[in-house]
Amino acid sequence: MACFLVIWQHVSESLLPLSSGGKWASDTANYFDFGRIGVVAFFCISGFVIPRTLEGGRLPTLRSFAVNRFFRLYPIYWVAVAIGVYSLWLVTGRQLPATTILANTGMVATFVGEPHVMGLFWTLEVELVFYFATALLYLSFGKYKLIAALVGFSVCYKLWQLDLLKDFPGNLPILGYLLAIMFTGSAMRCIYDLEKEPLFSRSENGKKAARILFALMVYLVAKPVIEAIEKSFTEAGPVWNRYGWGHTLGLVLFAIFFFLPKTPQWLSSIGRSTYSAYLLHAVVFTLMARLWKTHELPKTRLEFFIVAATAITFGIAALSYKYIEKPSIRLGKRLAGKKYQATLASSSSAGTVPPAL
Repeated sequence: MACFLVIWQHVSESLLPLSSGGKWASDTANYFDFGRIGVVAFFCISGFVIPRTLEGGRLPTLRSFAVNRFFRLYPIYWVAVAIGVYSLWLVTGRQLPATTILANTGMVATFVGEPHVMGLFWTLEVELVFYFATALLYLSFGKYKLIAALVGFSVCYKLWQLDLLKDFPGNLPILGYLLAIMFTGSAMRCIYDLEKEPLFSRSENGKKAARILFALMVYLVAKPVIEAIEKSFTEAGPVWNRYGWGHTLGLVLFAIFFFLPKTPQWLSSIGRSTYSAYLLHAVVFTLMARLWKTHELPKTRLEFFIVAATAITFGIAALSYKYIEKPSIRLGKRLAGKKYQATLASSSSAGTVPPAL
């Protein structure tokens, strides 16, 4: 669902000039910022899932974690970078310097002042920072407990509150807030597994304290975006919509799907290829736009472009998952070791967020 909203947003922005109708779809996506909703939901998922993948000795676990995450993220990402460089840049006659390609290959373009091959790559950089922060907390505490999530949340929220990154490019000025959202997801997971929390689970009062602290985190995350929604009615503009509706509905989307019954198998199958779909959908709608312009095809409704781009994207993503993602994930697990594989299996069987997100 989250990935579909991202596709809807980007297709609307790119193909509206070639459409014969359906402007409502673009207006709705822009007003509520569907792309931001999907991204925030993804961040919540990462925050919720990652803590359960960290169990065991500090250094061995972090080594296995790094290996597993590397093979989960990078192989298909490199394919997306290569396809993006060719289809979005070289075919159109635009050249990219080697430094830009190298920065994108490392998933650090924003941090070294280089442009992204595809604009959506900024979210993966946030994900990478979250992994490093989580690893550091695990190294410090020896276990990913609620207290670790609270520390991570507090530091990142304060970083955003003090506006210490205001002069940085792209989305880095709100990096602290985005990480705070992810650590809220982590705290939710720790509450979910409260019986494993020695500091909070020894008594009913301890459990109540844990839930109060989590409620405080939710309040602090929700407060600025609710204020932004209020401003969207009095100072209408894309900025308030993006940081108001976009972030709020992303959090709500995660909460709704978290409390739904077990996800149907067919929807879970689609969910497994979401990462590939997210990485490659920009290539699909860009090539569609080029096809329509080059061959002067008749204009059609925007709804058609959204449905067609979604179907093509997930068709390609299914193949990508089968032949690229799945083998690389298996290799990562094998290199991470049997103990870490058991940890991942335990995490998967403990009721993670439905893959439909």
